[in-house]
Amino acid sequence: MQEVAKSVFEKTAPEFANKLMVIVEFLIENPELAPRPATGDSFGSATYWERLAGKFVRGRNPRAPLEPSTVPDTMVSLILQEYFGLEASTLPRVVKEHSLSMAAENIVGDLLERYIASKVEAFDWVWCSGEVVKKVDFLTVTKSKVKQWIPLQIKNRDNSENSSSSSVRDGTEIVKWFRTFSRTGETNWGAFPGGIENVSLSEQDFDEFARKYLRDLRT
Repeated sequence: MQEVAKSVFEKTAPEFANKLMVIVEFLIENPELAPRPATGDSFGSATYWERLAGKFVRGRNPRAPLEPSTVPDTMVSLILQEYFGLEASTLPRVVKEHSLSMAAENIVGDLLERYIASKVEAFDWVWCSGEVVKKVDFLTVTKSKVKQWIPLQIKNRDNSENSSSSSVRDGTEIVKWFRTFSRTGETNWGAFPGGIENVSLSEQDFDEFARKYLRDLRT
């Protein structure tokens, strides 16, 4: 199965072949975390790995904030005016800015993963871009004599919905981390899981990364 995957990756995504092989090894040991095969396909087939590689690569393509395409509910404007006392003349601007705020909020998680990937992938971690591993955003394996997977799930806030299951096979636990506390706004970088030597993660650094990334999207 691994030889089939390696052959596919060397043809379709050679620059990511090594990272993808780490994911393949993990999925073979933990098939319940593998993406569901397409109709008529099967886990471990050449076409399965080809689709997985495509998802992985597309997940790394630049992603811009997208304003919601749905029409705002007019009842929202009514509530803003009648209960919160906003002037009718300001409502179009408020509704527009709310829509833009939603677009911004929807991309924060993606920015967070990209920032962390830019820091940790040089240290044998793999960003599972494209949701190629269920419940897991980053993955590595220990270098000690006893092989131990470290799957990591990240969230932007402590009140974000986390996967209910935290364990995988052989007693491995999915490590969970979030960036901010929803009630205080304080950040949680100091509690980022250990085991990543010489990597410094901070809110200021994340801010600088996000600014550059978004500005590059506009050029």
